[in-house]
Amino acid sequence: MIFEPIELKGSLLKNRVISAPLASSSSMDDGSPSERSLEIYRRFALSGAALFVVEHHAVTVSGRTRPAQFLADSDVTAKKHSAVSAILKGGNALCLAQINHAGAKIADRGVFDMEGYRPLSPSGIPVGDQWEKSGRKPETMTRGEIRRTVEDFVNSAVRMVRIGGYDGIQIHASHGYLIGQFLSPLTNRRDDEYGGTDRKRARLLYEITDAVRQSLNDAPLSVRLGAADFLPGDKPVGLSLDETVPVARELVNLGVDMIGISGNLCGYGIDRNDSAYFAPYAQRIKTSVGSSALVECTGGIRDVFTAEKILRDGVCDLVGVGRQMLRDPGFLAGWKESC
Repeated sequence: MIFEPIELKGSLLKNRVISAPLASSSSMDDGSPSERSLEIYRRFALSGAALFVVEHHAVTVSGRTRPAQFLADSDVTAKKHSAVSAILKGGNALCLAQINHAGAKIADRGVFDMEGYRPLSPSGIPVGDQWEKSGRKPETMTRGEIRRTVEDFVNSAVRMVRIGGYDGIQIHASHGYLIGQFLSPLTNRRDDEYGGTDRKRARLLYEITDAVRQSLNDAPLSVRLGAADFLPGDKPVGLSLDETVPVARELVNLGVDMIGISGNLCGYGIDRNDSAYFAPYAQRIKTSVGSSALVECTGGIRDVFTAEKILRDGVCDLVGVGRQMLRDPGFLAGWKESC
């Protein structure tokens, strides 16, 4: 199945392989791609993957998790990103720009030195291990700041498609970044319309998704959804799959074409040795949404046999490959010979 085509929002993908987003920490100071960025994506473009989701672009300076992260906050910067989309589309593949806001998740304390930076969050709860040394605390967002954040996502989405040349957009709602912080009861302690119940905690994601869909009617729209705050097999804590299955169904109702499954506050299973460790989450969400949207499973998919099995078992429609792409961008040719 892995080399069978499949349709995404009216476009035919030539196979079922997605180049999953990988933060390269390679941007210029203005958030545009550097020559190193372009070289990375030139290598990826040769892989033969049908769809590329390009690493998270912060929708505003305050949305960066590190200074060397891509930005999608201006038309000028979006124009510079067209160099990346042109490289990927030159390989007869679709490409989506992933847009994000880091919120209270800081990967590099250098963000505190950036002009205009403010660490915004749902409830002032820090995420990550950089806060203790910084002597600072994240700020709790006002309703006005939440509304402006929705606008930032929409503006970034539109400019990355219309100016940056991307085919579509993926909204990053996992790995403990801002939207994931709103989704999780561990980091969202609000008692207004954005917290207190499962649906209220998901409200920011719904508002962003709906607004982006309305602004880009014809473009492929994806959400990378953090299915739980813990990895499959670990002790349950915080956000659970029981809470995110209804979120996935609502995202489909709002017009999402593809849902990528990952983790939330647990991030991703960088230390896991098992294959396709998010498969249990992907399968349950796939069962819930059916054929209404494509479901992508990523995480620990290192060989064609694992990829083929989860596709045939109906776990997902697409397989995402990240670190394998870094190690060997030519892996797909080897997979094809093995089939």
